Amino acid sequence: MSADDNGNTILDKLQQPDMLEEAYRKSPESFKAELSRAMEVNRDSETLKVWHARIHYNAPSSFTHTSFLFLLGVCLLATFLVKIPVFFQVEGDWYYPRFVPLIVLTSLIMYFLQSAPKANTIKLVAPSLVAYVVYLLVLPFDENSASIVMALLHFPLVCFSLLAFSFMSDDWKSAAARLKFIRYIGEVGIYTVLILLGGMVLTGITLGLFSVIDLDIMQWYSEYVIVLGLVSAPLVATYLFDTTLNRQTKFAPILANVFSPLFLITVLAYLFASFLQGNSPFTDRNFLINFNGLLILILALTVFSISGKKRSEDVQVADYVNVLLVSATLVVNVIALSAIIFRWAEYGMTVNRIVVTGANLLIFLHLILLLQQYVVCLRKNEGFTRLESTVASYLPVYTCWSLIVAVVLPLAFQFE
Repeated sequence: MSADDNGNTILDKLQQPDMLEEAYRKSPESFKAELSRAMEVNRDSETLKVWHARIHYNAPSSFTHTSFLFLLGVCLLATFLVKIPVFFQVEGDWYYPRFVPLIVLTSLIMYFLQSAPKANTIKLVAPSLVAYVVYLLVLPFDENSASIVMALLHFPLVCFSLLAFSFMSDDWKSAAARLKFIRYIGEVGIYTVLILLGGMVLTGITLGLFSVIDLDIMQWYSEYVIVLGLVSAPLVATYLFDTTLNRQTKFAPILANVFSPLFLITVLAYLFASFLQGNSPFTDRNFLINFNGLLILILALTVFSISGKKRSEDVQVADYVNVLLVSATLVVNVIALSAIIFRWAEYGMTVNRIVVTGANLLIFLHLILLLQQYVVCLRKNEGFTRLESTVASYLPVYTCWSLIVAVVLPLAFQFE
């Protein structure tokens, strides 16, 4: 049977691979439908077999999709644990800073342990979480203690490391697996924000509808439904990332590349305007805090941009922007470190200054390594494998520092 008799575009262009690719990109769904009809006409065509395999191929997966009932159960359990101070005689000021981050992150850990159960992973993560809870229970309650406040700020980072281990499982030493986790964090962060924005719209509509019939549900809704939404949003975002997108990143690298030049302009304008206004991180503590926040934000932006690159990808304009952004950030970091050293000399040693100094030094070293490797990649144009390894191999350093701040410093300073 001839192609003309069937009026099939694919059969007409069977010997023109470029035209087939163009037809597929123009309308994938129409192409799939025509491919099925073409296969019925010419089952022996190797070209049609290749296209069929390409379109319908499902990559083997080491994880199983989590059931909706399990997801719902974990969300309800997490919400109940967050509401413990309401149901029992527990001091909220003591409970919430310690356990809310742990509850949210543990729900994500449970998700990955259930979707890809590995004995070695469970043996490490479960005892670590138990030790985590025990330490938080015995940690003294003192809102004026700098060491305790810093410990509570850094404990979620330790829990993030356990989440990373649960996500990567037996591949935790692999640079590729670590980069996948970074992409997961960026992607799920975006979906979580979108879910929360949708929740805000739904909340407004719901309260508006009930107010029309003179039924005030504001207090109940905010105490239970909104709490359920806030606690569940990261887990639901993970579920969508896992089941709908099959753990394929879509937005985080794109947004990082879009915002990199904008942040470069912002950083340069901020530095120029700040010093023009006479602001100095050496004397203004709030200005120094802004500097450190800017450092962390730009480092995250650069890491997301790098993690989203393909290893064989050619050098692009975004790479040169990233180099300029990292260079500008290093200038900010040097200024921040100089201001911190000045405050050490002027006001002496405190827990806060130790933590800030350590974090700045870690970020400074990481940025130096990234810049060095980025320049090598741009000069030799030999792919980004080493640059990715530079990003991935440094992550355990942040974990170790978080453990030091969360456990060692409070003990060294006797919880003061």
